[in-house]
Amino acid sequence: MSNLINIDDCWNTIGVWRKNADKCEKLNEVTHCYNCEVYSNAGRILLDRESPEGYADEWADILAEQKNDKTHELQSAVVFRLGAEWLALPVSLINEITLLKDIYDIPHNKNNAIRGMVNIRGELIICMSLGNLLGVEKPEEDLIDEEHSINRLIMIREKTGHVVFPVSEIDGIIHYAREKLATAPDTLRNTGLNFIEGMTSSNGRNIGCINHSALIDKIAGNLK
Repeated sequence: MSNLINIDDCWNTIGVWRKNADKCEKLNEVTHCYNCEVYSNAGRILLDRESPEGYADEWADILAEQKNDKTHELQSAVVFRLGAEWLALPVSLINEITLLKDIYDIPHNKNNAIRGMVNIRGELIICMSLGNLLGVEKPEEDLIDEEHSINRLIMIREKTGHVVFPVSEIDGIIHYAREKLATAPDTLRNTGLNFIEGMTSSNGRNIGCINHSALIDKIAGNLK
C-alpha cells in the first residue's frame, strides 16, 4: 500500500498562508484555518496514515542512541591542591572537610605515610600523608592565597574506618564523565601518581582524578 495521500492543502492556497489574493469564504466565519474542520480533518488523515517503510526502525535507532548518551553518568568530585598538583576525589568518598588541626606523633611510628593522630570531636583519627602516598612533594614555601581555603583536613572512609590527610588548598566541586577523561601525561604516570585514572580541567587548571579504589587499597596496605 502506498503511503502517499492526496490532500487538498487549501490553507496554503486560499487560507491564511496563501500567497495570492484569493481568499476562502470560510475565513470570514472561522477567522483562522486552525478553526476550520477541513484543516482538522486533513490532520487526522495524516496521523492515521500507514507509517512509511523503515520508519519504526529509524526511530528505534534514534531513541536507542539517545539512551546510550545518558549512560555517561557524571561524577562529582572535590578538587584540592597538594603541593603543586591539582587533584580530585569523589564526593562520595569524603566524609568531612575541616580546618587543619594539631597532629600528634605516634610513638615508634616508622611509616612515613602515617603522620600521626588528629582529634576530631573527641575521636582520634589517623592522619596520613597523601603526598607520601602519591609521590607529591610539598614545596618549602607553599602557594598561599588568602582568598582560598588554605591548609584543610579531608576525612575519607577507608576499609575499616576513617583517615584524614592535610591538603594545601580546597577549590570546590566539579562534575565530569569518567568516559571522557583524558589520559594522564607521562610525567604523572611515571611517578607515584601512576594511579590517576585520567585528567579533566576546570577554571584553567589540569586536574588529576584519583582512582579512589587504588588509593583506598594503598591506605589499607600502610595501615596493616
